[in-house]
Amino acid sequence: MTTPAPLTTPLRDPGDLIAAVPHLLGFHPCDSVVVVLVEGSAVAMTLRADLPPPQHTRRAVEQLLPALSRQAGATAVVVVVGGPRPDPPERLPREDLITHLGAAFDAVGIRLACAVWTQAAEKGTPWFDYWDLGSAGTTPDPRGTALAAASAAMGFVTYPSRDAMVQVLAPAPEQVLARRSEALDRLVAESQAVPPRDAARHGRALVHQAVTAAADRKTPLTDEEVVLLAHALSDPWVRDASLSYAVGEHAIGAERLWTELTRACPPPERAEPATLLAFSAYLRGEGALAAAALERAQQAHPGHRLATLLRTALESGIPPERIRELC
Repeated sequence: MTTPAPLTTPLRDPGDLIAAVPHLLGFHPCDSVVVVLVEGSAVAMTLRADLPPPQHTRRAVEQLLPALSRQAGATAVVVVVGGPRPDPPERLPREDLITHLGAAFDAVGIRLACAVWTQAAEKGTPWFDYWDLGSAGTTPDPRGTALAAASAAMGFVTYPSRDAMVQVLAPAPEQVLARRSEALDRLVAESQAVPPRDAARHGRALVHQAVTAAADRKTPLTDEEVVLLAHALSDPWVRDASLSYAVGEHAIGAERLWTELTRACPPPERAEPATLLAFSAYLRGEGALAAAALERAQQAHPGHRLATLLRTALESGIPPERIRELC
């Protein structure tokens, strides 16, 4: 699921909404249920989940309740993407899912305004209304919408699929990671005699220098730079201080640095930049990227405290504005 920052955009019919979905999520969904919650004229939250097997539909909807319960009074639009194609569409796929979602909305005070099915959120793809099969249309080009332009202007990237988005965080080759892991072990041993306060001060300065240089840097980090930064961020004081880069003039450079370090660092040190990336992405409203970064963090360091807290916030639908108060 994802919780983007509110974006105001004109949505004239379900086709416009379907075209907006890839930009609200950050990627083009497939075999998904997407719930868009609207407050006034603004999209307040977007939730996405894989289409559950029919026997698990009730449980899947129950897992959305914590996030939905925070949006009482909102209006919901549901888009089911994928599943068996109806031909002719006498019955649309996953009517059971719409029924369970409707009951969940009633329970938390959300009005369901519309529910539609489409094979894909792509230009020219037909859509059908679950409540009125005579109400149908085609999806406009997602790349030509006002939301696409607004998203690009805000620095958001819309990936062709969730897999493509996750691939941006793919780790470096194993032999490279092994080499850096050995160098980290040596650095840790050599640093034992350094007073913790001095080490933290030096690490903070090192990270700040890397963040301020990241926006204009054209070459990848060297092994030595990766090792030094990974070691610095392994200090909780340095890592926590680095959360502040998620807002302000260095936010873009910091996110680029965290992304590169998420790929470049070996585990368990990878968890620190991945968590910083998740925090930054969450504050920008890139919930899908935040979730992918948290997966990397928890794979690298199971039980990582900050990553666990952020995942709980993301899955509970806590708005980015609330998280931003930590900065």
